[in-house]
Amino acid sequence: MEQIGFVGVNDKKDLLLNIAKILSKLNKSVLLVDATIMQRLRYIVPRVASTPTYVSEYDGVDVALGFMNLGQICQYLGTQTLNYDIVIIDTDNPQTFTSFALPNSRKIFYSTSYDEYELQRSLEILGVLRTPIELTKVIISSDLNNKHDEYLNHLLESFQVKWNSNIVQFPDSDRDRNANLSNQLIKQIDIRPYTNLYKECLEYLMSLMMEGIIEQSEIRKIIRRK
Repeated sequence: MEQIGFVGVNDKKDLLLNIAKILSKLNKSVLLVDATIMQRLRYIVPRVASTPTYVSEYDGVDVALGFMNLGQICQYLGTQTLNYDIVIIDTDNPQTFTSFALPNSRKIFYSTSYDEYELQRSLEILGVLRTPIELTKVIISSDLNNKHDEYLNHLLESFQVKWNSNIVQFPDSDRDRNANLSNQLIKQIDIRPYTNLYKECLEYLMSLMMEGIIEQSEIRKIIRRK
């Protein structure tokens, strides 16, 4: 099992559903864990139980909600270990950042739009670090301003963070936001309506995630499939 972490306060649910769907089409079993405070996916995926913790299926993607660690998910599923190829964990919470052992993840991505609230909250999340970790930036913005990036680096310069040299910048376009809304409406995960730039960024991000496991050319085939 490979664990991938996504850290940040901005809304990542649609992006992570897209990633999980593509991985499933590449014959990888995937569990997406919403370990954020608001748990937005709770209002998107079907609710299968009256309990606050459950695993639900959404267009071929398993989604776990309400859990505080992987052990609780195993207990819920009645297994000793998670039988998934890839577990993606989304957190904006210092507690779940620690309890899901995100620093031990294969890859960790820090997602932001440079909103001040997001940046300040990231100090709370990453403030729990006691040993250095490497983060890769995923920027959701149409305007990558060096001053914004310099400010982020300044805020975290005393933290146990080492930035990967790769940066993924997704466009914040109306068409891509409409694609998110359309998918939510039809209860499906369809990559086709997104802009070509979004698809290129998605391919690049997934190539970084799956380096050494899945060839980028295979990821590209799925994303570009009509």
